[in-house]
Amino acid sequence: MTNVMKIGTEMAKKVGHKDYSSMEEIMLEVKNHTSPLYYIDQEVIADFEGGGTNLIGVKKCPFKDIMSTMSGSGTSDAKVDSVMDGHHTREGEDDKFIDLGCFVAQQLRQMVVSSLKVKGEYHLNYMHLGCDKKTGKKTINAGDVEMINMDLDRLNRLLAEVDCVYAISYKEGIE
Repeated sequence: MTNVMKIGTEMAKKVGHKDYSSMEEIMLEVKNHTSPLYYIDQEVIADFEGGGTNLIGVKKCPFKDIMSTMSGSGTSDAKVDSVMDGHHTREGEDDKFIDLGCFVAQQLRQMVVSSLKVKGEYHLNYMHLGCDKKTGKKTINAGDVEMINMDLDRLNRLLAEVDCVYAISYKEGIE
């Protein structure tokens, strides 16, 4: 996990601490594929909005192919399984990650989002809402979905179109 954090930190350094005038400017960059998040998610739909957050749908998980290859090989890495089990237990959420690729993508996104500012302040929050890799594996992060007052039916409809849905929320003037 330390290596994932190092990769994310390095990615955030490359992105820099970009400052935006508004949340709309950030989402416009996501939509136009010029956002720092493009380093991770290259096929996105950024037209989802609701509940005070801005939703991003990832058409194809950036780690989908490699994870499919790994699971298709019939081998299981006990160390990876142990890390994932430990993380689920430690975080208290057993429904947030499909696999290690899902975990890595989320950590990288969080690192990039944490390097972005609006009006000179760091008030952005990354929330993974759910994913469905169309391989029989699906997760819903009910806590974050509830936090943004999103209807689960709506999330399921979105997940029928994309592999992953996450939100970036912005609260102006938070101390």
